[in-house]
Amino acid sequence: MKTSHKLAIGAGVAALGTIAVRYLRGARTIARHVDDYAQHWGRGHHHTDGVIHYVALGDSAAQGVGASSVEASYVSIIAERLREATRRPVVVTNLSVSGTVSGDVVRDQLPVLRDLRFTPDLVTLDIGGNDVVFSGSNTVESFAASLDTILGELPAGSFVGDVPWFTLPNLGVRAKKMSDVAAKLVKLHGHHLVPLFEATKQTGYLRFHRHTAGDWFHPNDKGYLAWADLFWAELVASGRVAELTPPAE
Repeated sequence: MKTSHKLAIGAGVAALGTIAVRYLRGARTIARHVDDYAQHWGRGHHHTDGVIHYVALGDSAAQGVGASSVEASYVSIIAERLREATRRPVVVTNLSVSGTVSGDVVRDQLPVLRDLRFTPDLVTLDIGGNDVVFSGSNTVESFAASLDTILGELPAGSFVGDVPWFTLPNLGVRAKKMSDVAAKLVKLHGHHLVPLFEATKQTGYLRFHRHTAGDWFHPNDKGYLAWADLFWAELVASGRVAELTPPAE
């Protein structure tokens, strides 16, 4: 074997090794996020007069897993923007759980939502990413049935994301099918659709990972900011921010 070929192979092996190390580090960081961020959000469902009650449902994305801090999650960004825009305190009740699929929301999160001792002023939901990945026990049909149940119980005018895009072709096809289902059901139930699929797909194969954390799955700070912008645009366009803002004295 020529020396140049040996050098090329050696360089390739070294590059793969570097990628593997970075991935493993990223995966370990994500594992810490799952525990730390869940502890941050806690499960205290506060009832305080005069505040905006923001309830978030969903999976690890609603937890902010992959962001450098909880404050960089899309839920935190939305809450902070609400505080600034309305000049009112915002209390976040985050019912989301990492690893959740749509059926888990029906089983675990909706009962808690029903039992809250206050009426939410704002509800957001992202779900479906894990339904795409865990294909062995989740189908497009099971996702549709669960989401239909969820949307039927959410307060009128909730803000619901469709399913984000995946770069792997087989997952991308499943994500598109589930996203189409979500869009139809969100409209049917009279909620506000947040177009996560199209926005994530527009980043393209080359730029997608600039928006992704070290595990190549969860969004990073840049990715979550993009999600927050999408939710916020729908919030403003719907008039909900204006409704929550007290009249100027």
